[in-house]
Amino acid sequence: MASSEESSSSPAMHTDDGRDRLSDLPDELLGHILSFLPNVEAGRTAVLSRRWRDVFGCVDTISLEEYEGQRSNDWETFFYEAEERKSCSGHLLDGLSAALLSRRRCNGRNLPLRRFGFAFDSITGWDVVFVDMCLHHVLRHASKELHLDLRFFICPICERGGCRKRKAKVKSRRETPEKSDDDEEGHLYSTRCGYILPRKLYSCVALKTLCVSYAWLNVPESINLPLLETMRLTGPGNSGRDIQRLISGCPRLTDLKIEGAPNLRTLCILDKRLRSFALRCCQNVKSVPIDSTELTTLAYSGAVQPESLLSLHGGVQRISSCTQKPLGEEIGRLGRFLDLFAGTTHLHVESARMGASMESKHFTSSLTFAGLTRLDLTGCLPSDGAANAVRRILEQTPKLECLTLFLVPVPKEPDYGYYYGLQEEDVDEKRRERDGDDLFTTEDESMFSSIECLRRRVTTIYLVGYNGDELTQRLLARLLLGNALVLERVCVKLVKQKLAWQLKQKHDIEGWFVSKSAKATFT
Repeated sequence: MASSEESSSSPAMHTDDGRDRLSDLPDELLGHILSFLPNVEAGRTAVLSRRWRDVFGCVDTISLEEYEGQRSNDWETFFYEAEERKSCSGHLLDGLSAALLSRRRCNGRNLPLRRFGFAFDSITGWDVVFVDMCLHHVLRHASKELHLDLRFFICPICERGGCRKRKAKVKSRRETPEKSDDDEEGHLYSTRCGYILPRKLYSCVALKTLCVSYAWLNVPESINLPLLETMRLTGPGNSGRDIQRLISGCPRLTDLKIEGAPNLRTLCILDKRLRSFALRCCQNVKSVPIDSTELTTLAYSGAVQPESLLSLHGGVQRISSCTQKPLGEEIGRLGRFLDLFAGTTHLHVESARMGASMESKHFTSSLTFAGLTRLDLTGCLPSDGAANAVRRILEQTPKLECLTLFLVPVPKEPDYGYYYGLQEEDVDEKRRERDGDDLFTTEDESMFSSIECLRRRVTTIYLVGYNGDELTQRLLARLLLGNALVLERVCVKLVKQKLAWQLKQKHDIEGWFVSKSAKATFT
């Protein structure tokens, strides 16, 4: 009887004023909780009760963004049809303004911000003044640490093969010795850089993360960023010297990503102990020496370069994850480039053709990934010969435990004869030059049964984007699942099709299992 009276009087079950316990938390703590929600959803909590009406003013994170293509019809709707000339990104600007003003209105003071970000589909001249005001306000009222994510343009970094095409287009200009670091190639990105960063940003001592997309960096002579640890630069319009000076002015930098920087030629990072480094679609880069003493994650995307591109001072013993996305056709170079990362434990190779044509006779490399335990391969399988590329990689990974295949649909074949008047033999030769060695014999199929890692080590296989109607995907899945003797888990993500088709694929895949302990998951 006494226990029931205690439970009924417990504050966890009942309070005199009828309020829930969550509402009893202080505003600062509730604002911190709401900061993990998207700003639009966090703002809707104001309708819950009077208690929650001003809680949104205590959030320490403000982030709003447009989606890609949202500004595609602006010239018609805003510049020709609209009676009032105003910003095309009115909803985004109104949201940022309301979020910043509510902080002062609700609290009577400007609370410090911890994270601030926005994403314009395409910034215009109407927006520059407002963005200046926002950034100056944020920098003035920053908390002990500040994370900025400023995206002024949304688009793919480069289309598949785009780096290689642009590189070939300006090849003659690159061979001219008198061209400086600020060559004409930078103008390819100048139209996308519609904003100039304020120099006050480079003296914000609380800044810990700086992510900027498609803006002029406007780097001053003096930089004071003692706490900056993470930097991501996408499509900067500046010269390589400005990028180098900015990086050199960040003594605690540990995570660096540079994407779509056509003016970058050389980059020296010997005075930093980076833990993560990514270089994507910088088609003119020639040399990047790095202190790899503490480097654990490395990603490179672009045309296959000579092995002298990345100079790892300190070895690759600590590199546990490496992502490669070769875009060139230099198969021989690819082998020598991959030799740099033979000691990694996680490797991701993304290419138009799965395996990056490693089955070709031109791929000359005796590399062995002795410590590799996780392998991710991304690409399409245009012919049965591509399965040999996967086999050849697996033969060099004796300790592999997890294999993931991101299967990309095969692009439609162009009619070479129609455009160029080629004979059938010429068409086959042109396709062979593009796709590599397409022959796949019975002997090649039997060689899958002798792969050491499949027989003794591989326990998990992921097939993402599997389409059983593509014969090469079906062939490779059958050879992998039929020779993995210790397989424990198979995860298959099928392409969208009718239920009957998916059930048939599920039945076929389960019939290829040779391991009795294997369990399959289909999504």
